[in-house]
Amino acid sequence: MAKFTNRKGKLRLYDGTATPYYLEIEFDKGDFSGPMGIPKTDEILVLNRGGYDAYAHYIEGSDEKVMEPSEISFSCLIEDTTITTDLLAWIEGGGTVSGQTVVTTKEDTQRARSVASPAFADTNKATYNVEYKLDGATDIVWHYNEVYFELSEQSFSEGEDEVSLSLKGKVYGTITRDTAFTTGTDVTE
Repeated sequence: MAKFTNRKGKLRLYDGTATPYYLEIEFDKGDFSGPMGIPKTDEILVLNRGGYDAYAHYIEGSDEKVMEPSEISFSCLIEDTTITTDLLAWIEGGGTVSGQTVVTTKEDTQRARSVASPAFADTNKATYNVEYKLDGATDIVWHYNEVYFELSEQSFSEGEDEVSLSLKGKVYGTITRDTAFTTGTDVTE
């Protein structure tokens, strides 16, 4: 039996340009965590004057639960290379990464009711897509769209033989699964 292990995981950040730039991250700790889909609306039971009978039925609850951000998390070792400064620039809100201008993905997907996700009130916030791939005989890729990295929620820790960066992202867009990374251009090339 062949099984997936954390050695087979890869992670990329994508921007919102037509042919997106991506930054592939070596996350040696293999601790990615994220939901497999977006939340659904609640099913609310409606009773007939408080009693269950043939008129009882369900109604769909508020979309608020659907539109609340989901959370992903992962960590990586900080390298003494430009990949670290590229990653830090990317999560700090993009702008220029490795000499390329990266663009937010905010409002790129439709999470509910075929309506684009709303813009943030703070126009300085930027989101990016995160894709996690299990590389095997049959690849599995989860696409987390419109992910925002709040700097106050990111942390680094120093150890005797490594410094690591722990990242948490809030997913405001869609969550889908397929078998391939999105086609793009490596921002470091």
